[in-house]
Amino acid sequence: MSDGPQVWTLSQDGCGHRVEASGSTAHHVRWLVDDEPVAEKRAWEGKVSLEAPGVGTVVVRFSTVGRARRATLFGPDEDAQAVAGLGEVDLVPETGSAAAAYEEKVRSHPRRYAAIATAGGVAKVAVPLLLGLLAIRLAVNIPWPDVPFPDLPDLPDIPWPDLPSLPLPDLPDLRLPDWVRWLLDKVKYVWPIAVAYVLARAEINRRRKQDDLRRAQVEEQERSD
Repeated sequence: MSDGPQVWTLSQDGCGHRVEASGSTAHHVRWLVDDEPVAEKRAWEGKVSLEAPGVGTVVVRFSTVGRARRATLFGPDEDAQAVAGLGEVDLVPETGSAAAAYEEKVRSHPRRYAAIATAGGVAKVAVPLLLGLLAIRLAVNIPWPDVPFPDLPDLPDIPWPDLPSLPLPDLPDLRLPDWVRWLLDKVKYVWPIAVAYVLARAEINRRRKQDDLRRAQVEEQERSD
């Protein structure tokens, strides 16, 4: 398996697309059509978009640790769909590459992929809590030196005018039930896990649709030949 630059290719509408991505921190992405460079970009984001007028848009996504995961092609009139994640066609990763191995793992072990993604959501909740507790423990145990502060002068009293008190209407008791307050307090810990699981399932379904699309394209190419 290669740990070098990731390469994806696709034959679409009579054009040969090739996308190259390298770099784990600062990403360098290059897009070629029929071996001619049409777009190139360096960026730090986890999603890098390249646009070529009259050709379309390519979006390359990276993992949280900077590994290139997939490259997706959108047509020239699909800019709005690209933002929404619709109407895309995934390019095929180079055989033996890390991107190809990752794609095969998602396809072959969808439950494991969903479990790993959900575990990532748990880590996003648990790790900050553990780090916060560790920081508090260290702060309490460190023998901080006493810092003397100078005596500040007393400020003069300001004779504020007395304002007349206005009668306030009786407001209804809006106190939430205990079970609702308990649920709202726990939502902040649950939602990252739920979002991670939902996104993982959506990615699995998206991959399956891409497999069907690729098979249809191969069959159409064979018929045209």
